[in-house]
Formats: sequence, structure tokens, C-alpha cells
Amino acid sequence: MATKGAAISVEQGYLTKMWFAVATVVVVAIAAVALSFALTGNSPAGGTNLPPVKDYGPVEVQQEPIVVNGTVCGQCR
Repeated sequence: MATKGAAISVEQGYLTKMWFAVATVVVVAIAAVALSFALTGNSPAGGTNLPPVKDYGPVEVQQEPIVVNGTVCGQCR
């Protein structure tokens, strides 16, 4: 039965080369994304300088029941 550490030397060298190749591709991809964000200078969606929220004044609360055809609507409560 094989164990984790029981690898053939040829296989071990191949796995090491593949690990370095995958790590290189990942690092290059991260660098390309970071560089593209830096060069475009785009701000995030929605921007960071939002205008102030408009104030419409105090809220008017309506406490009267809803009347339909002269009767109070029981479903509208």
C-alpha cells in the first residue's frame, strides 16, 4: 500500500514543476488584474462621492380608515 510520502523521484520532480507553473500563472493573473484596475482609474460602481440625500420635510401620517363606496374597507387595513 502506498503512502503519501512514497512518490517516485520522477513523479516528485514533475509535481514540483507543475506546482511552480500553477503558482506562476496565479501570480501573473493577480498582477494583471491589479495593473488593469490601476491603469483604468475607474471608481467602484456607484462612486465614492455621493450627493447629499434630499430632505422632504416631516412625514405626514394618515390615521384615517380607507373608505370604499361609503363603507370602511375591511381588507385594506
